[in-house]
Amino acid sequence: MNIKIETLSSFIAAAEYGSFSAAARQLNKTQAAVSLTIQNFEIDLGFQVFDRSSKCPRLTEKGEHVLKNAKIMMAQYQTFLERSLSIYHMNDVKIKVGIDPLVCNDKILSIIKRLSSDLPNIELFIMQQNSKRLAEEIKAKNLDIALGIFDHENKINLEYTQAFNINVSWVATQSYLDKFNDGATTLSYQDFCQQRLLIPASLDSLPFEEAKAALQLWHVEDIHTILSLCREDIGICCLPDFVLQHDLKNELVKKLNLSFSKITSNVWSASLIYPIGSQLSPAIHWLQGQFTEIESF
Repeated sequence: MNIKIETLSSFIAAAEYGSFSAAARQLNKTQAAVSLTIQNFEIDLGFQVFDRSSKCPRLTEKGEHVLKNAKIMMAQYQTFLERSLSIYHMNDVKIKVGIDPLVCNDKILSIIKRLSSDLPNIELFIMQQNSKRLAEEIKAKNLDIALGIFDHENKINLEYTQAFNINVSWVATQSYLDKFNDGATTLSYQDFCQQRLLIPASLDSLPFEEAKAALQLWHVEDIHTILSLCREDIGICCLPDFVLQHDLKNELVKKLNLSFSKITSNVWSASLIYPIGSQLSPAIHWLQGQFTEIESF
């Protein structure tokens, strides 16, 4: 069975206008052409869709069901044409974006959701890796743009735009503090350096330069693994507040107060990077604008 769109158009027109002649006028065809098209349609289906026993053809019971399905098919075909036309006018059909999990909170997810409605025909590829890996993928031109926490070395030979700041905290469990700091949440620099520090693997140079004086420094790839290790009293950790929100609210961990001045920064700076000299497509410009309008979190 090979039913063409023109056949469905003739059938729907005949059903809606009540006669083959009226359908022919509407479609700018001859009555004979419409009548022959519908006859061949019925042959393909194996049953009649019109009762021709009266002056004007009337839909049979099976014809009524066919009409409903034909209208659905034509609506889908029209949607296909509209989307194909919009794709024809697009400069980019597929965009590749990298996002470090350290910056991927609900605000970022909300932007991705808006992208699906504002640019519905875009095919989106998202890579979630640490910032160091994302910078390598940008340099290899495997990504169009990446959002993360990039140090100076990772920005070399790349374009970058400041995006937003992320509030972070050092935390530990109360049982860990009871065991190693007499229960106190304030740490001196000497006390701090005697702890086992759990930090994201990609941030070994920024913003933890002073932390290298610690006796034990664990670099862990996955942020949720860092938090799990902290819950198990393995050490103290530093993570974004949006990652710690649930544990802080339920008092599974406590915020630490660092009494020294060397590591007082409680924010990390997120940036966008992309290949140097690249012409950003409209979709990438849209994402860039959305990400840089985010307020600190």
